[in-house]
Amino acid sequence: MAWIYPTALSQSVAWGDNEETRFLEENGFLRCGKMKTFCPSIILLAIILLFTCVTAYSDVGFSGSAYNETSLINYDKAIRYGNRSALHLKAESLSKGVKLVSELEFYTMYGYLSSVTPEMSELLKDGMFYLDRLYLKFPVHNVDTVLGKQRIAWGSSIIFRPTDRFNKPNPLSLSGRKEGVNALSAKIYVRDLSALEFVVAPADAFERVDGEVNLEHLKYSKFASLFTTNFYKTDMALSYQYNGGPRNHILGLDMKGDLKLGYHLETIFIYNSDSFKAENLEDYWQSVLGLDYSFSFHGNWVLFSEYFYNGRGIKKETALSASSVSLLEEFKYRHYLYSQISYQHDIFLRGNLFLIWNLVDKSLIISPGINYSFFQNTDLQLYSQIFFGDETDEYGPARLGVGQVYYLKLTVKF
Repeated sequence: MAWIYPTALSQSVAWGDNEETRFLEENGFLRCGKMKTFCPSIILLAIILLFTCVTAYSDVGFSGSAYNETSLINYDKAIRYGNRSALHLKAESLSKGVKLVSELEFYTMYGYLSSVTPEMSELLKDGMFYLDRLYLKFPVHNVDTVLGKQRIAWGSSIIFRPTDRFNKPNPLSLSGRKEGVNALSAKIYVRDLSALEFVVAPADAFERVDGEVNLEHLKYSKFASLFTTNFYKTDMALSYQYNGGPRNHILGLDMKGDLKLGYHLETIFIYNSDSFKAENLEDYWQSVLGLDYSFSFHGNWVLFSEYFYNGRGIKKETALSASSVSLLEEFKYRHYLYSQISYQHDIFLRGNLFLIWNLVDKSLIISPGINYSFFQNTDLQLYSQIFFGDETDEYGPARLGVGQVYYLKLTVKF
């Protein structure tokens, strides 16, 4: 499903300082203070660490990818053009001991993708760096300890992942690529198919308030633990998470198996002593049930569907305020359905069709696409996203300011 567009900014909106800050922070860009400039010292640090990785180890692996994506937005017969190019570089030591991994991204954006503010527009056109991953891994006996900006992604669902509290949901990004999380994690391998994992993700204690470092922010940190095992050919995971921001305690269960039909079940219960009411238990659950079926007929087919119950979502149809496609980072209502049909003709050609349907206000997103592999490491993707709904519906074109988006993307891996 790599053909789904991993969008960070999908259309032009009127951005204020707070919205610009939100865009920068949520997309991992490096920024300093109130000057709205990017920190060369952090990039320099990444380069130094990369150099250290090269010189400290005799075996260092380098890999990466580059892509260019052209897109067109159509709304109310007005068409806008955008272009996004990116270079992703990864360096990691190949030793069996302590391992250093660093991943750096370089982006450029043009057209409506760069229409944030005049200042941001110039920065995006000139190109911007950000650190995607930067961590040290310490394997000792049956324990792997990782320190730094790393990938943490829990849950077995495709689009609705209630047990994954480290990544914000995005209905338009199914590529599987997750933002890095600044954390300390330790994974203990108990048996061949069982493991216990602990994660501490500290809040930003270095954010300055009135010119001083605010260590009080540490109370907003996240703590999590996860036990995974296999029981009667079923992958199972039990989790506990504490989110210091809203002070939520989250218990989770995740199951994935195959009984002629593939299935997965993912559910959490959220408890907060300040707001918990026993008579409203249905409001504290989030659950996903997914089914998939594969068969062959002039190629390979996969049918997939997920139902999402969001206890914290809106129960009845509501007039939502205007928003932007780039801010689709939560599911606002209580009931959703995701369905996908995938077809692979051969090793070169495959196609997909997926939809996300809000079962309360009946708005939906439909996205067809095809992918052609010229070589083992070169893919060409052509796909679109089509929005349906009334003026104030969650996925309504009038509310989001977009009717259809069309993409052409070329990716090369090395």
